This record gives sequence, C-alpha cells and structure tokens, in this order.
Amino acid sequence: MAKQIGYARVSSREQAENSHALEQQMQRLRVAGVEEIYSDVESGTKDDRKGFNLVMDLVRSRAIDEVVITRLDRFTRSLITLRKVLDEFRENGVNMKALDDSVDLSTAAGKFHLNMLGALAEMEVDRLSERVRHGWSHLRKRQVAMNPPFGYVKLGDKHCLDHEPCLCLLDTRQERSRAEIAREIVETFLTEKTLRKCLRVINQKYGIYTFSHNQGPHRRGGRAARGLFHFSPGGLREWLINPVLQGHLCYLRKQDGQRLPRQDWTIHHNTHPDQRMVSDEESRKIEAILQHNQRVRGFGSTALKYPLSGLVICGECRSSCYSLTGQRNYHRAKRLGIEPEINYYFQCKNWRMRSCNQKSVVRMEKVEIAVIEALVSRAGTISATAEATEEQVDPPELQALKVELAYYLNAPGSRAAVIVADLKQQIDAYRHKQQASTTLSSGQRDLLLQTFGDPLYWKTLTPEQKRDLYRELVERVIVRDGQVERVELRV
Repeated sequence: MAKQIGYARVSSREQAENSHALEQQMQRLRVAGVEEIYSDVESGTKDDRKGFNLVMDLVRSRAIDEVVITRLDRFTRSLITLRKVLDEFRENGVNMKALDDSVDLSTAAGKFHLNMLGALAEMEVDRLSERVRHGWSHLRKRQVAMNPPFGYVKLGDKHCLDHEPCLCLLDTRQERSRAEIAREIVETFLTEKTLRKCLRVINQKYGIYTFSHNQGPHRRGGRAARGLFHFSPGGLREWLINPVLQGHLCYLRKQDGQRLPRQDWTIHHNTHPDQRMVSDEESRKIEAILQHNQRVRGFGSTALKYPLSGLVICGECRSSCYSLTGQRNYHRAKRLGIEPEINYYFQCKNWRMRSCNQKSVVRMEKVEIAVIEALVSRAGTISATAEATEEQVDPPELQALKVELAYYLNAPGSRAAVIVADLKQQIDAYRHKQQASTTLSSGQRDLLLQTFGDPLYWKTLTPEQKRDLYRELVERVIVRDGQVERVELRV
C-alpha cells in the first residue's frame, strides 16, 4: 500500500488553542484516511519549520508516497518555496493531495493549477502585509496608544495606569494591582541595581518560577513561567527603558523585519504626563545603572564588583581593564599558616589576547587615590556649578529648526500646517533630549555638596557606597604603563 502522511499548520498559538483550527485540520486529515500527521504553529512564509522540515526529509528519502493537506496555503505561502517543493516532490515520485483544492501533480493541468494557487496565496500574504502597514500608519498619525506595557492599560486612545486588582497576597491579604506591582519593580531595581537581583526579589515575593515544557502531555520543549507575570533579564531591561513609563508615546521602527535601535524610534513626548510611572531623574538613574552593568561584563551580574570596575580604560587600545588579584607572601603564608596578603590590580583585557601591548598592571588603590584627588580638586568649581545657572545657547541644529518654523508659520495652505506641527514636534524632542543630557540632577547636586572637599569622607564609605558614587560622578579613568594618565569626571 502507498504510504500517506498528513501535514497541518496554523500561524499562531492563539489559533491553535482558542479557535481549535489546528485540531480541525488534523481531524479532517484523519477522516481522509491519514494516520501519521505532522504539524506546525508557525507562519507559512517561514521555511524553517520543524514539522515542515520533517515532511521534506521523508520526501527526499522516498519513505512516503503521498502528502495530504487541507489547503495548499497550509503547506507554504511562498511561491518560491512552493516551486522548490514541487521539484523535490516530482524528483522523488511523491504526490501532493490538497483536500479543498483538488490538486493532482500527475497531470500538467494539475501542476499549472498548483502554481496558480501558490501565486494567489503569496498575493494574499502581500495584501495582508499592506493592510497592516496602512493600518499602523493611520494609527501613528492619530497618535493612538498601542500595546500597553505591564502596569498599563489602553483606555480610548491613551495609556493609563492599570489600577484594577489582579492578585491578593496570601500573608497580608492585600490586593495588588498591576500598576502597584510595576512601581514596586522599578523601586526594587533602583535599590538592587542589577536586573537579576531585582527579579530574584520580585519572583520570590510573588511565587514566580519556571518549569520545563517537556513535562506534561504536550512536551513542547523549552521553559515557561508560572504566575500572573514574568520577566526575563532582557525583558525587564526593555520594560524599564520603555518611554511609556515616562509619560511618552512610543512607536518602534523596523527595517527588513529587524527592530531598529532605540534612537530611531518615533517618540511623542508627554502624551500622558498624569499617568507616568517613572520620573525623569529615575529614568536617568536607570539608564546609568544599565550602562554601568553593561560595561562590567553583562547585565545584572551578581558577582562581586570593585568600586571602580568598568570605569578603568586602557590608554593604548581604549578597551576596558579587568580586575585581577595577586598574592605577595603565598609560600610564607602557606608555611606559617598566616593570612595571605592579597593585592588587587587592573589590567587591559586585550593584553590577555595579546591584541594590546599594555602588559603593565596598576594597583586598585593607586587608581582610587587618583580619582579621589580629582574629585576633591574640583570642590571649588563644583559648588559654583551646582548653584549657578548658565545662559543656554541654542545649538546650530535647533536654530535651523526654529528658522524653518518661523518661515512656515506665515505660509498659507494646509500643507504648511502639517509641516509646522512636525517642526514643533522635532523642536520639543530636541529640547527634551538636550535637557536630559545637560541638566544636573538633584541627586548629583546633593552628592557634590556632600562629598567634595573632604578627603576623609571617602574613608568612611563601604565599597558598595563608593561604587554608587563613582558611577554617578566619574566618566572613566585612563591608565597607561601602570600609571593613571587622567581622570575624566561627569561633573
């Protein structure tokens, strides 16, 4: 007897679970006499599908005689892929049978009919993409809120904080809304200062844990979270820097299916200022913490970090310097059973790969002494900087925008009104960016007035406190030939 296999596919997990579309396809194939069925929950435009690849492997090995599907677009929606598939079916003597399309590869008319159906399926995908793009473009012009992040809900066309109770704590019987939990996550991150430590605190409090998909009847593989909400370290990072939390409306941009960097996003500022969750100062702190963690080898690493880790840069190759330790009295300490004398150093990371000639190490205490001296020497000028308000001069880019705005304000026509609105938006965005990059925060001002001018103050601080201060006040420390070349401050 000829061996038959079946293939079924739906595009999304929602179709598979809610509308039971996948189960309906598989039931129709069983009624048609097919016992062995392969399936996928993937887009038909993708060629890298697990079930699809297994079917094609059976076709190439000539282990089957016929593949049965409900419709041609269930197998693929790409005309190029369809033609390659037809060639492989024909070369290996395997027939394709579509229940709804009456396809028969054994005749010339059947193959022509199959190509026509493939072209129609591909055209439908292209039309759907066009409709989606036009719909998104219309919503963006109206500045409609879409895809609210955790802690928010969409009411009308705006983002609003979600104050509806979503869970109740067992120990205190206290109801918590998503907005309250989201704010707690922000505060926990600002306290713990790493992504993984923040998640550890939140997951332990709310009983969130992961489990393997391989356990259970479906055995889909991978891992999933159990609970009302769940963040991975990368997901938490993206959520923390989401402009919606700061009261702005954000539209992501893609190119060739890939999301563009954050600086290329379209952001409309202050669209819901009364519903913001994170202040401007907190946002700058979050950005600074994430940037610092990125420089010290990974986001949210819980390993011990020295106060100046991530801030020391090689003066030769401009790469980061990694920490290392050395022991002066190793043999003596081992012989006498006394405590070893440990020294701590920084060394260029590229020397370890021999891509930099800076082999010399520099003692950590020498670097820290240079940093403290640089901060203390700025005491006089910093106090004045903290209190003085300098006259702001518009940069050339902003001046050009203002000149263009003045021209179109007096120009007639509806097109001029559109240009005016766009120019005003560009000016607001530029000012917001300029303010974020140049304004001295109140937290920095307090640090300056508290610490500068008193060298003895630094001796009273713990390494964790020093690390926080250095992160706020020091841009980087340049070292070369085992010496500190210069200290660059943020203030």
